[in-house]
Amino acid sequence: MMTKNRAGRLWIAGLLAVSMVAASFAYTGTMGLSDANASSKISWSQAKRIFKEELPKGATIKYVHLTRDDGRRIYKGKAVKGNYVYSIEMTAASGRILEKDKDYEGSRYAASKAGAVSKSTIRSKIRAEVPGAIIIYVKLDRDDGRYVYEAEAYKDGYEYEFEFTKRGSILEYERDKV
Repeated sequence: MMTKNRAGRLWIAGLLAVSMVAASFAYTGTMGLSDANASSKISWSQAKRIFKEELPKGATIKYVHLTRDDGRRIYKGKAVKGNYVYSIEMTAASGRILEKDKDYEGSRYAASKAGAVSKSTIRSKIRAEVPGAIIIYVKLDRDDGRYVYEAEAYKDGYEYEFEFTKRGSILEYERDKV
């Protein structure tokens, strides 16, 4: 009787082992397909072309950058036209647009009216702080009843945000990976 139970247990254990192996192959097979799709990606020039198609005519592309976000590869880009900054995120696998944003970054206030330093002075200060950065925008704005310069720049996969007094002293400085 003992031998029969042992043989039955071995048979069940073997059957379980075979089903686990088969399930792992099936899982690996589907993972292999999705990994193949995830690793194939559109080229940077294709991403730039798609990005440009989403922009108004005459917009200047500041950057298009391949990065990872939530475990997937995406292209992020910024462009400017007039007083607007355009941000777009797209999948690297297909070029499908994930997010598209248009922000007004113009200034309603002239620096001379506020007695502030010029935008070119602020740009120089940003270049001194982050040499080689691409400056996205600099604007003079009114914040909590006072004039401040807000600025954004990009370099090597990082986005820099600045806030300066109207006289050009730095108030805030942030660096975030994009």
